[in-house]
Amino acid sequence: MSKNIAKSFLCNLPSGTSVHPCRLICRDGTIMWKHALIYDGVLNLPTEKAHEQHIIKTAQRLEELNSWVSHGLEPWECFTVHAWYLPDAPEMSNGWSVYFKHKVHDTDSLYEQLSSHVMDHEILEKRHGYLFFRRC
Repeated sequence: MSKNIAKSFLCNLPSGTSVHPCRLICRDGTIMWKHALIYDGVLNLPTEKAHEQHIIKTAQRLEELNSWVSHGLEPWECFTVHAWYLPDAPEMSNGWSVYFKHKVHDTDSLYEQLSSHVMDHEILEKRHGYLFFRRC
């Protein structure tokens, strides 16, 4: 944590960790905490440590999937998250489900490229113009 960031800008997670919304969830990744926690300008902080861990593990898996479709592209040409952690939406309240697109690839070609890389316990579906991914 940088000593130059005012504490009022940090998000306090259940684990006791304080993070800035623009901090990457995974080191050397592309997905920031704000992608997981902010929806329609509203900050949704997890209240349970398990949800925080699910967000981290889902981010790790998204970074792996992103590497299959973004090699040769610039780092900012990656997944864009539409919705992730939404405590009031049953399907999105645990941190293991996410709606996303890609900045370069259209949804249909992205789905085709990623389908073979999805594990047996995971779900990847086209929904409402986005890809829906669930880890568990």
